[in-house]
This record gives sequence, structure tokens and C-alpha cells, in this order.
Amino acid sequence: MTVARREPNIGVDSSKTPRFFYGFIISIAAFFVLFSAYGVRFAYGVFFKPMAHELGFSAATTSAAYSISFFLEGVFSLVSGGLADRFGPRRVVSISCVLVGAGYFLMPLVHTVWQLYLFYGLIIGVGMGAMFVPLVSMTARWFSVRRNLMTGLVSSGAGAGMLIVPSSTAHLIDAYGWRTSFLISGVFVAIIVLVAAQFMKRDPEETGTVPYGESPRLPGTQSAPANGHSFREALRIPQFWTIFVMMFLFGIFAMSYNIHIVPDAINSGMPSTEAAQILATTGALLIAGRILMGILADGIGNRRIFILGFMIAFGAMLFISFVHTHWAFFVLAILMGIAQGGIGTSQSPVVASLFGLRSHGLILGCVGLGNTAGAAVGPLLTGYIFDLTKSYHVAFLICAASSLLALGFAFLIKHIDGSESTHRL
Repeated sequence: MTVARREPNIGVDSSKTPRFFYGFIISIAAFFVLFSAYGVRFAYGVFFKPMAHELGFSAATTSAAYSISFFLEGVFSLVSGGLADRFGPRRVVSISCVLVGAGYFLMPLVHTVWQLYLFYGLIIGVGMGAMFVPLVSMTARWFSVRRNLMTGLVSSGAGAGMLIVPSSTAHLIDAYGWRTSFLISGVFVAIIVLVAAQFMKRDPEETGTVPYGESPRLPGTQSAPANGHSFREALRIPQFWTIFVMMFLFGIFAMSYNIHIVPDAINSGMPSTEAAQILATTGALLIAGRILMGILADGIGNRRIFILGFMIAFGAMLFISFVHTHWAFFVLAILMGIAQGGIGTSQSPVVASLFGLRSHGLILGCVGLGNTAGAAVGPLLTGYIFDLTKSYHVAFLICAASSLLALGFAFLIKHIDGSESTHRL
């Protein structure tokens, strides 16, 4: 069994890195994929009430479409991670882009529950399976040093999307209705993702270079195969399941918040366009959180970032369960943005640290399945509880409890016996 090799964790020696490094190009491309794909993804909460009202769907029924979609995203993130390991991210992301665009193009035709579940749940869910894991796995392969920082910069595209797209979508819905707004969203995602995908390359080997910060190979020598655990080996290691369950719990409270916080604010008397600013605020802090926590993680390790993020999330969800004024929603948005930013940034680097790069995409995809399984359960459960109680109080207490349980699992993360990590845990 091979183990993860130790990589340099000091500053980059400019003599080892070419003046123009293509890894920065692929990072920019990945940023824009996440900006567009997840910006529209997170706008579902803005579509929620007008769509449910016109179609006569309950909160649970409308939430179920998102839950199905996120669960299938998790399943196909596992598939896409393995495919990207083998064929590269450009092909995988391009094909998935066609599915996502088609799903949004079909959403204006929704009149029944099965159509909503087919178009949004199935088609968009499968397509979104390649919009995160292949990109952050690709980033891990391109950067040996500053891996947390670069992962944070790439994944902050989702935060930038949350900052801009939901509030813009609220204005679109006010002007054109939710059906036309879905169509516009589909065009937006399809164009940006398809163009950005063409710049992607699986690893530096495709350009004849080495990962950022590594010494150039001598002429005529071949690159060493990526070290680390195979997927089957990782499944037999308890640390894998610790992270899997931790990310499942993260998915429960994070996506319940992302989908139901806008409807909750509207129910509290906030205008829809103002309520959309809650997600915009979360997006702004998500960007800051992913970048700053990425920098911090390079120094103190990902385990401490997980612990800090879950502590903040627990306090935030407990706070909103009992303080329900308009200003409280924006305090919550700030705290949840920081928490989600730090936790989201640390997923890919901690997998690389514990299991190496040999099967990084496939292992990360399986961890992502845990996350999206939680993201499927959370919004559906929250919507069901709201239908029963006509309040989000109990549901948000459950979210607080899930963040507290996740905190307990974060304390259990440790180095695999006999292995060397690529970064501090």
C-alpha cells in the first residue's frame, strides 16, 4: 500500500516555478464555473415561494426537488471524480454543462410535481455532479504548496455566485416571472461553464510542467506516479468515514440554511428582494471565509479550521432559533458565510493530506456524496417540519444539533498511522 508523500510546506522558490504558470489559468476557469453554476444553484431559495405559490406545492414538495437534485449531485460527483481522474475535467465538465443547461431550459415547462422532480431533481442534479469535485481535485494536482489558499480562491467562486446571482434573480423574477428567469439562468450557466471548461487540464503533466512549488524534472526523466491510497484502501480506513459522516452533518444544516432562510425571512415580513440580500451577505462572507480560512489552514491545518467552522455554525443556528428579528438574519448570514467558507475550503486539502493524490478525485467524490446526501436530507426535513408546525424554530434547532455533532467528528480527525501528510491537519 502506498502512502501520501511529504511535500514542501515552505514558501515557493521562484526558481522552481515558471514565470507563467498555467495552473493560475485553470484556477480562474474553475472559479467562473463555480460562480455561475452555484450562483444559480443557491438562487433556488429565491425561486421557492413564487414557484410554490403558482403551482400550489407545499414547502416539503418544493424542497424535495432540491433534495433529489442534491442527492444525485452527490452520487454523480463520485462518478465524475473518477472520470476526471481518468479522462480529465474538460470533457467531464463540458458534458455536464449540457445537462445543467437543458434542465434550466425545461424548467419554464413545469406544471406538475413529476416535471419539477424530473427537470430540476434528475437532470440538473446529474449535471451538477461534475461542477465541484473535478475542479477542486484538479486544483489539488496543480498546487503542491499554497494548496489550501488556491482551493479557497477557486471555491470562493461559489460564494461570489451567492453574492451576486440570487439578488439579481429576485429582480428578474419581479420583472419577468420565475419561468422566464429560469430560462435566462440556463443561458447564463451554459455559456460561462462551456467556455471556461475548455481551459481545463487534469494536471501539470499535460503541459510538461510540475505542480506549483516543486522542482522541475531533469530532461528525459518521467514523472513519478501520484502517491497515496487507492479508493478501496481509503474505504477501509476509519478516518475516511469520520470525514464522510462529518460532511453529511455539514450538508444537513448548511443546505437547510441556504434553501429555507429566504422563505423564513419573507414569512417574517421581509420583502423578497431584501430577503435575497441575506444570501448575498452570506456569499460575500463565504468569499472572505474561503480565502482567509485557506490562508489560515496553510498555517494551522484543516482540522482546526473544521473545528472553528462548526463552532461558529452551531452558535449561528442556535442564535436564529431564538432571535428572529430582521437584523438577526444578517448576523446569521455573516456567521454562516464564514463557517461555510472555512469548512468548504478544507474538504479537498484534507483528503489530499490524508489519502494522497493517487485517487484524489474519486475519494473526494465519495466524501462529496456524504455532503450532498446531507444536503438532500436537510432541506426536505426542514420543509416537512415547517409544513407541520408553520415555523422554522424546531427545524433550525435540529440544524444546530447537526453542527454540534459535526464538531464532535472534527475532533476525531487525525493522521493515518504510518502515513505522512502533505499538509498539516
